[in-house]
Amino acid sequence: MSLLLDPYKSSSFIGHSLWFVPCGDSKIAYESLIADASKNLETFRFIPHITLVAAILEGETDVCVRTKKLASTLAPFTFEFDQISHGDAYFKCVYAQMKTNDTVVAANMLARQFFPERRSDPEYMPHMSLVYGDFGDKIKQNHIIPTLKNSMMEDHDGARNSKGIAAAIASIPVDAIEVWSTEGDVKEWYKVETVPLTGVSKKI
Repeated sequence: MSLLLDPYKSSSFIGHSLWFVPCGDSKIAYESLIADASKNLETFRFIPHITLVAAILEGETDVCVRTKKLASTLAPFTFEFDQISHGDAYFKCVYAQMKTNDTVVAANMLARQFFPERRSDPEYMPHMSLVYGDFGDKIKQNHIIPTLKNSMMEDHDGARNSKGIAAAIASIPVDAIEVWSTEGDVKEWYKVETVPLTGVSKKI
């Protein structure tokens, strides 16, 4: 039961998860940050993503059907970077916290309607993990976070300057939901399906 309430505490997860994966330059920028961090820290490398809901215990077919219905009500939108933070859980070791605006909150509320088993989840805190692992607070605060902040200002592609990299990190557009099997160890996870957001944009 404790795993269901907080399934982020170990490197082994449960069920299926719905992810927003960045588009375009934002995807490239965050892929580079995560790749460099995982190499330097000798940790697991993963694709950049912002979890919408997680730990859904139903089968793949059911999850995909409900995800398609959800995606038909959501239009593409943009997350805005807020700050780098850290937590005490493996999957929230160090992460980029996103601003919580009406559009972001509404997307999560809709997801909870289509996946009522996640209605009792804690208040939504949109974030993109940058490092998975178990590190002490001093290492996170004095080494990992400063290194990531420096990397955010570097040019990882000669065709783009640091201003372009900063812009790609600051605004993160998303246009689809990826359904992932997140059962078991992180190395065993796999993408099930990509579902485009086809809803009509509107003021919330």
